[in-house]
Amino acid sequence: MSHRYCGRDFHADDIALIRRLIAEDPARTRAERSRLTCRALHWHKPDGGLKDMSARVAMLRMHNDGLITLPPPRCKRPDPTLSISALS
Repeated sequence: MSHRYCGRDFHADDIALIRRLIAEDPARTRAERSRLTCRALHWHKPDGGLKDMSARVAMLRMHNDGLITLPPPRCKRPDPTLSISALS
């Protein structure tokens, strides 16, 4: 059985590899994990660069679907409803 994320089919062995990469070093950031995943799965853009943003999105969706477990994000996103006022 395969799962499709970000235009790529992930098979059971791909997901097992991602789980192994996550378990190897719990201190890695999500960005580092996505780059490692791209290298391990040979996931590149046409220009040869890593598809790290696609990998990050795919891994987050896998996490939400219960296929992998990602550690919590290190930084909170800023609240988009707050506005920054100039100091006078």
